[in-house]
Amino acid sequence: MKRILTILLFLLSGSVYAQKYPDLGLDKVRIVEPDKVIVAEINPVLAGQGTKSDRFYYWYSSNKIHFSQGGYSGKLLNGLYTEFYPNKNLKEQGAFKKGLKDGAWKSWNEDGTLNQISKWRNGAIVHVDTTTFWKKVNVFKKKSRHSAKDTIKKTTK
Repeated sequence: MKRILTILLFLLSGSVYAQKYPDLGLDKVRIVEPDKVIVAEINPVLAGQGTKSDRFYYWYSSNKIHFSQGGYSGKLLNGLYTEFYPNKNLKEQGAFKKGLKDGAWKSWNEDGTLNQISKWRNGAIVHVDTTTFWKKVNVFKKKSRHSAKDTIKKTTK
């Protein structure tokens, strides 16, 4: 009997001092639909955030991801967002910041090939200038032999 009480005492004391992971407020949702699977983070956002009427906000409510322009009515997406095809290939991946798309967003075709990469900042798409440094500098561009004065004289004759 003494041995059973000792074992029981050790088991109970072990559960009292068990370690617990810190609650960081991270919340992940997983939504399964016939044509896709979505895994998204919904991290807490401080209340009182003003919304911009020209931006689309993405939010979670009733086990669905919704989006609306200029406002929201649920938990804002805030963190990593990943969407998969039914065959488990990536479909779309990016990050949200307070309900707005932010950073690099990638989308893939169903066969796994990369389809598109777009850059976002605070819910607005950022157009990347693809002009190279050397084309901007114009170091290798030949200068014209004729001045603007000469072309005006030739056209007026």
